[in-house]
Amino acid sequence: MASNQLYILPEDVQVLPVEALPEQALAKFEYEADDFIVTYKQARNTSKIIDASSASLLQEFRKPKSLPEGVLTYALMNNLDAQKILEGSYTFLAKLRNEGFLVSYDDTFGAGNQFLKADDRFKDYEIVSKLDGVADTEIYKIKRNGQYYALKLLKTSKKTPQLLANFYNEIDILNALDGAINPALAEHGEYGTDHYLIMEWVDGETCLQAAEKYHNLHDQSNVLALIDICCRILHAYTHLHSQGIIHSDVHPANIIVAASGELKIIDFGLSRMVANDQVPARGGLGFFFEPEYAQAVLDAKPAPPSTFAGEQYALGALLYQIFTGKQYLNFSFDKKTLFTQIASETPVPFSSLDIIINDNIEKTIFKALSKRKEDRYERIEDFYLAMMKVQESFPDGFAEDKKMSVQVFRDSILKDYGLTGNLVKTGLQLAPKSSVNFGAAGIAYMLLRKALVNSGAETLALADVWSDRASGYKHDPENGFYSKDMDLTPSIVGLSSIYHTPSGVDLVQALISQAAGDYGSYYNAVRNFLVHASQPCENLDLTLGKSAALIGSSLILENMPSYDRFTKNDLLAFGKNTMEEIWSAIDAYAAISEKNPINYRGIAHGWAGILYATLKWCKTSEQHLPVRFFERVEQLVSLGIAEAGHLRWEISNTEPVSWTGWCHGSAGYTFLWTALFHFTSHEHYLDLATKTANHFLNAAQPGMNGSLCCGRSGECYALLSVYNATKNDFYLTEAKRIAKQMLPHIYSGQMRNHSLYKGNIGAAVLFEELERPEFARMPLFE
Repeated sequence: MASNQLYILPEDVQVLPVEALPEQALAKFEYEADDFIVTYKQARNTSKIIDASSASLLQEFRKPKSLPEGVLTYALMNNLDAQKILEGSYTFLAKLRNEGFLVSYDDTFGAGNQFLKADDRFKDYEIVSKLDGVADTEIYKIKRNGQYYALKLLKTSKKTPQLLANFYNEIDILNALDGAINPALAEHGEYGTDHYLIMEWVDGETCLQAAEKYHNLHDQSNVLALIDICCRILHAYTHLHSQGIIHSDVHPANIIVAASGELKIIDFGLSRMVANDQVPARGGLGFFFEPEYAQAVLDAKPAPPSTFAGEQYALGALLYQIFTGKQYLNFSFDKKTLFTQIASETPVPFSSLDIIINDNIEKTIFKALSKRKEDRYERIEDFYLAMMKVQESFPDGFAEDKKMSVQVFRDSILKDYGLTGNLVKTGLQLAPKSSVNFGAAGIAYMLLRKALVNSGAETLALADVWSDRASGYKHDPENGFYSKDMDLTPSIVGLSSIYHTPSGVDLVQALISQAAGDYGSYYNAVRNFLVHASQPCENLDLTLGKSAALIGSSLILENMPSYDRFTKNDLLAFGKNTMEEIWSAIDAYAAISEKNPINYRGIAHGWAGILYATLKWCKTSEQHLPVRFFERVEQLVSLGIAEAGHLRWEISNTEPVSWTGWCHGSAGYTFLWTALFHFTSHEHYLDLATKTANHFLNAAQPGMNGSLCCGRSGECYALLSVYNATKNDFYLTEAKRIAKQMLPHIYSGQMRNHSLYKGNIGAAVLFEELERPEFARMPLFE
């Protein structure tokens, strides 16, 4: 990125706070409450989660600025060190440029580059929307006589001989193909001084987007769905190759899957007609180049032409990504290093990504990824037949109705995480592999609850094994709790939260050791908890801040043996000091309805969570509530919005929307009201609880995910909390109904594998505790 180059954030790129989107739209992302999402209004570009400071920096480019100018303006406005910001943001801005969110102003909007707008005319077509725009080419969705087409416009001002050659090469290729797996060419020519081609509109999503919904691989029908997508891709390329054409530009955005499953390959500018002496220049995404090409680049030799064998390698890389959601190597962004990796490094095994599926899938894909072309399949058709053979090897019976079986789900959990499973032998491999929220500690807690519900000694021993796996972070602390891929860093999740740091591992170990009667291990875990939970923390909220320490301390103290008074006294003193620090800060804040440092109102990141954690600690420790506790409770109550017997709360003072889940929504508030009822015996709070439960019972979206955090499992626990407060069977019946209703969604791609609060592990705890509803407790919260 040249220092004098002007960049701009296009008008159709939106930068929105995550709270502005529906819960369902955010389910597939990992995000914090104050994060933002960057997305296109139109087009097939993927969306991206960024933090608040990055969003603020990005907004500086709404007007064209050079990179240093944009960073300097942002730094001055926020009283920051411009040089540090520039150094820290370069990679971030470069990625946004590569992903098409930040574009060159001169190349895109300069003289002669005015985009067509919706409702404009192009010949006898109407412009529907702009889909893409880069330095040389604009792509539009257009229509004529009710029929949709794609318009590709090559701008003369940016025309080079190579661009023009690629443009007309695509026209030649489309003319040569039969239209079965490619868009049909409608017309082409010159328009003013520009060149254009119009082709059949291909409706659908990229193959990677089509695969995302099936990435919960605990469900065999999802595995079969991914195999089906792979087979369709290989079949399409088999057909393409049979016509003597090499696509030469394999990557996810160039393969479109319609809702019907029909598949089309697009973008043939780099394609090669084998019978033709003309050999197009090589191009495409670097991650999909074959070893032969990479080695030629490393040896400073001329780039070899694309080949059928090379395309097979690219398809192997693509199919790997379809199954795993990741590239087949941990690629460097340094070009030389990247090509060295392609030429010599073996693919990352599925097991290193915590993916345990039929071994033949990996073997079939890895053969196509052989470094020597002689070791790959002889033809793409053979690759296709090998994948078909894998598909046929699956037994019949993975029907959709199996997704409605609680027992099938419970059996799958024991199979995946039991002593005979592959995961328990090595522990999880993907970061964050130890934490409560995403790692082994969450799995250990799930097994602990299962053991307690069923009085199962073997399951308790299994929980201890997983707890031991969680403690492995001591040998790999960075990967134990943080993940660059998920944007989970110490600056985001902190150093002390029970849900994201070592204090959570200690908490789970203490609870397991106590259940097993191993008090030596128990007290060691409690001592470690006090050390880790005492790490510096400025945040006050329940999931990332000091209030999480109150929850953890309460859970340990609830059933703490009395004979070690020194440890108990230390825990009491820690909890007391933590609560005083929280309330010393918030006593100085304005009313909840007014502007103050705590903008959010809900359980996870707001006032409801701080009040709940304070109440839980004071009840467990028998300490006095803060003087202004009930004043703050009434401030929160007064912000409730009553509608037809329901109560709801808006997310924050600046986000006037209401959610239904635990994290920011009605389900979370319900726990506060039932806890207040148990503490005070005032029917007023029970009335609040039932009316709040009525809101999420009536407002929840169909097809909502099954997570604890923002999905239906959290809502079920809220209903069980109301049931245990009222003993009204209606709430138990509703909890069981919703749990049954959400079963198919437990297997959706929105549910993160191995996660307690974001995925299948939390749902597994729920289904165990529904067997004994009086025993049910929202995991590591109630």
